[in-house]
Amino acid sequence: MGLSEIRDLVSSVFIMLNQKKYILFRIEFLVVLITVLFFVMFIMDNFRRHIHNATMKAIFTLVDTVSDSIVIYLLGAMQTAPFKNGLFPVWALVLVNFRYSTDFISGYGVPDLRGRRFTEWRNVVKLLGSAFLNWSRGSQFALPLWSLWALQILRSSYRFQSRSLALNSSWLGGSSELISEYMRDASNWKPDECNPGTMEGYKYLVYGEKVKLQKPRYVLHIKNISTSQQRRRRSKPGKHPTTTGSKKITRSTLITLDKICGCRRHLLHPCDNIPSPNNSGNIIQGKDQKDLSLAFALSRLIRCRLEDVRLPRDTFRVNKILVKTRIIDEKDVNRAFGIMEQQLAFLNDYFNTRYPMVFWFGLTSLFWSLLASVVTFGVVCWLSVDIRKIYKPPEGELVHLKQGVNVDMIITWVFMFFMMFKEIWEMVIYLLSDWTRLLLVCMYARWDDEYTRNHCMENLILCCFKSNIIAKRWHGHIDQYVFLESYDDRPKIWNLIHTISTGMVPKKDNGAKLSNAIDIPECVKHAILEKLNSMDLTAGYLPKVVNSLRDDKWKSYQWACFELETCTHTILAWHIATSLCEIKLAQGHGVNLSKHGFLCNLLSCFTNCFCSNMYLMDEKKLPGKLQERYIIANSLSRYCAYLLVSKPDLIPDSFFVPNMIFRETVTLAHDDILKGCESLQERYDKLMPKENNNTQNVREENINVDVLRQGAKLADKLMKEENEDCWEILSGVWTELLIHLAPSWNASAHKKYLESGGEFITHIWAVLWHCGIEKSILWPVEDVPLNNAPGATQNNNAENSKVQPVNEMSQAARDKQQMPATTTPNGGHRSCLANGKGNVVRKMKNLGNTCYFNAVLQSLLALNELRVRMLEQDPPPERVLHWELKKLYMDTINCEENTVEPKDLFQLMCSRHEDINQGDTADSNHALHSLLDDLINEEPEGMDLPSTVKSLFNGQVVKSVSSKQCEHRSDTTEALVLSLAIPSKKPVSIQDCLDLYTIGEVDDWECNDCSDAAANASSSQTDKTVDNDQTEKLNSAHQKEHFSHSAKKISTPDQDKGKLPFLDGNSDQMDKCHDKPEEGKKIRRVATIRYHIKKAPPILTIQLKRFEYVHDDGSGKLEEHVSFQETLDLTKYMDTDKDTRCVGNEEYKYCLVAVIVHKGRSLDDGHNFSYVRAGRNDGQNRKSSDTPSWFLANDEEVEEVSLEKVLECEAYILFYERVQQSKEKHGRAKWIRMGDILKNVRCLAQKKYLLNKECQTPND
Repeated sequence: MGLSEIRDLVSSVFIMLNQKKYILFRIEFLVVLITVLFFVMFIMDNFRRHIHNATMKAIFTLVDTVSDSIVIYLLGAMQTAPFKNGLFPVWALVLVNFRYSTDFISGYGVPDLRGRRFTEWRNVVKLLGSAFLNWSRGSQFALPLWSLWALQILRSSYRFQSRSLALNSSWLGGSSELISEYMRDASNWKPDECNPGTMEGYKYLVYGEKVKLQKPRYVLHIKNISTSQQRRRRSKPGKHPTTTGSKKITRSTLITLDKICGCRRHLLHPCDNIPSPNNSGNIIQGKDQKDLSLAFALSRLIRCRLEDVRLPRDTFRVNKILVKTRIIDEKDVNRAFGIMEQQLAFLNDYFNTRYPMVFWFGLTSLFWSLLASVVTFGVVCWLSVDIRKIYKPPEGELVHLKQGVNVDMIITWVFMFFMMFKEIWEMVIYLLSDWTRLLLVCMYARWDDEYTRNHCMENLILCCFKSNIIAKRWHGHIDQYVFLESYDDRPKIWNLIHTISTGMVPKKDNGAKLSNAIDIPECVKHAILEKLNSMDLTAGYLPKVVNSLRDDKWKSYQWACFELETCTHTILAWHIATSLCEIKLAQGHGVNLSKHGFLCNLLSCFTNCFCSNMYLMDEKKLPGKLQERYIIANSLSRYCAYLLVSKPDLIPDSFFVPNMIFRETVTLAHDDILKGCESLQERYDKLMPKENNNTQNVREENINVDVLRQGAKLADKLMKEENEDCWEILSGVWTELLIHLAPSWNASAHKKYLESGGEFITHIWAVLWHCGIEKSILWPVEDVPLNNAPGATQNNNAENSKVQPVNEMSQAARDKQQMPATTTPNGGHRSCLANGKGNVVRKMKNLGNTCYFNAVLQSLLALNELRVRMLEQDPPPERVLHWELKKLYMDTINCEENTVEPKDLFQLMCSRHEDINQGDTADSNHALHSLLDDLINEEPEGMDLPSTVKSLFNGQVVKSVSSKQCEHRSDTTEALVLSLAIPSKKPVSIQDCLDLYTIGEVDDWECNDCSDAAANASSSQTDKTVDNDQTEKLNSAHQKEHFSHSAKKISTPDQDKGKLPFLDGNSDQMDKCHDKPEEGKKIRRVATIRYHIKKAPPILTIQLKRFEYVHDDGSGKLEEHVSFQETLDLTKYMDTDKDTRCVGNEEYKYCLVAVIVHKGRSLDDGHNFSYVRAGRNDGQNRKSSDTPSWFLANDEEVEEVSLEKVLECEAYILFYERVQQSKEKHGRAKWIRMGDILKNVRCLAQKKYLLNKECQTPND
């Protein structure tokens, strides 16, 4: 071949030469090039989430974009070629097949919001083009070609349809809604029985759930199909088979997490290390299988958040303990982060890959995909054999021959090899995926007995888990950005490519040049888990605390965390300070940071390609702990700066704030402060003061300067510390800052970045979300109510956002408490009305259907004992609810001409309770007890501070159940919850409701003594027996609602607003309230139930059950008037047992303080307001000077009313305060109790004397 011919061949690729051989060469070259490119993309498709290089991502994006156009062009070129070639139809089908497979994993996910599933139809169009080519060219091996073509049509159609099947599957597309309802129903799982150590009780759904609507009530019903078989022992030869020793083996379709973790079969034994069955000495690890199941169960929960489906609060309470035990407290850091990576991998698979479409029906649908690949493999082999027919081309066909070798035939056979390898690779990827592993583990755990072990299945599962082909689920890198090295970068060439590619290549900002990504250091993982373990994760948010700076000698650095304007300012200030400290440390180790010449820079670039140094100096030269702290501080500082520059929507600052601040800082550095500084040394000298003897306190200076100078001031102070102390502060602060950055309201941003591989911060976000934490109050975000907390400002203006110290805040509160109450002239609708003890009934703004919450707050503000306790204490910073409530008490000390706006307290309640939302009507009783429960939860046991809420509201009641048929009796102590049913008699009073509450009768009380006696005797009983799923039937017409006395969380039936109940697999449970597994027949008795109050609380709340659940109309309301008085005497309801405190003439009288009234026919569409009691105030014109006055508090309307009007209202919730006894009566009761005690002592002494006398022998 001459030079001229070579020149013509090269020219034919770019210039449309009309000679036939050049046309053939151009088609050959482009087909080979594109096929190889598609083949590489196909191989790399499963590893796309591991690609972290921006250039590689841009290349893949470009090829994806232009690939369809290239295929269509080549199909047209082969069709219009002025010569015949029998291999053109084969090449066309190969091209279309490879284009179809380039994204066989990463094509699209189940949601597919961008409509990428319609690429299947574009593939069908290209297949039709190849079919026309095959038909018009008259191929000699048409049968295998048409068979392969038909297979591709079927596979494209099935792939398109499988997306709809996955979307409608309760395991995949409908998982979030199913899990939300499943977790709400107490019959499915009991949070109090969950044990994270053994995983008992964690009935998280994993696989096998089948849901349908159960008629006629249309409740959601989970089908749990169980099958069984009889295992028989082998009989000896010559004998008939026998069932002696047979055992019933149960197989259930529903697989839950506790079933997998509690499986006692060999491969999933509760012990982690199990000897192998062949006694080879090998150890079978059960951790991987259990961790995979745990990760999938957690991924289904977090998918609810990403799909905006709410979960019950109990889920987070239990999940928090599980995550802390299995992840945060895990000693094996790689195992803990492995679980995090696996759950995010499952999330990425669901949203961004075709795995759910392959496994939409479990292993069955996988079989169909594998079968399609096997058949395709066979047809390709068939086609490869038939191609030999035209090795010697027929006359009239143009082929490329070189020395008698048919080059086109060799190319085609290579293509056939690629096709066969493609099908094998696709099957391997499917078989070794986490989805296959999970389904195999579920199948293995379905059998309940060890004797059903299948060694083949065990070996198959172990082989899948041992494979390393797709063992890496995440790239494991964290990107790095250094401001002082990159602020002067101007990416002109890259942005030119962005313009030429019409936006397909993303644009880069000035000064945003990233450094090389690094693998996450092991010390960083340890530091993250240690800090998570030391933080308080129980409050529903991360507190405004940086533990690394709590030491007295480090408190002078707190301003850089608490007092800067935004989260972006905090990141930049600490990042610049860390970079300056790194330069200082590098200088101390002899690193030259001055500007070098061209040759030195070229040599430096060459050595950096083969050098593993990630920082300015070799960290291996640093000793011990300093090396670890240096790595932690630098890697996390650069990673947080990278998030600010490239992923600003992952940090708490909202919208354009990070970009605006960053661009302003880059402009300031480039054009002003660091202008002309070309080396790090010059930049360091420019920022740092030359005299290090400046002792001015940075915190006392004006911190409202640019972030560059803030970082320099912080660095100057850090450099005055010893190296060990300096880097200890930096490593600790950066670890905590990253954790505080992770909680985010913007879950969609984390979901978006999963497609490009995911971010390290997403792992931390997921762990915190499982703990119920979605925000950190460290950052000054508008939606975080912390205006009254220590360290926050009381001024809501953004311009005056300086933070008040804790001692100043406390002093201000005390000063405000001592201010005298003022009065206003009497009028109609006044802004506020005061009582003699400092309480002012003020207008309260309705924030949007928040009348129910305002009524609760007005009632609590009227409770004098609670007011005194709240104003006397200065709670710790973590008790945010206490601070917000205290703020309201302080605001209602004085009468001011403005309206109270409890926005911060209400938003805090919204963030903690999914059924309390702005704009939605809710139940006042539920809001009250939710608020009280949260206040109690903020008062941990064992604290030195006195209990504020628990001691005021919590009481105890003794429940006595006595049988009418036997002499057995049961006494238990429960929490006092006065949720009273209304009797059917008329008229009815509050005393009638209390009488109904204190005594009742049931006909199915389980007598444990009789049951135990019957079991021991092993004889049949003739007593009345009933199934375990029967419920109490009280002798009351209106007591239809189920109410459970809970010592911790108080709940009422009024809050079940239309939620469909769940049943766990037995249709006969539909009308049951208590769903318990049948344990056999128990002896039931007709019994009497009596309640006696053992401990009366200082503040008594009574709810009248006015609402009952009706399936058709929601919640119906009972409109009967229940009469009540200003005083309530509970003495006759007290427990008079001499062993208790409630004896003698001690009185238990209560005075009415507040009443909440509900107007409307149902909870869903009503209005709530309250009547509150105010004491005497001589400075105010009053209707009566001898009796306390009452006020109507109806949102922004406050009006004085008479006591008679209050007593005539239809009360829903009543608030009483206990009347203090006089000293004379109290002393008398005390002496009576003492006399009773002495009398009991004398009786016991006399009995002991008689008993000893009877035991004496005659000789004595």
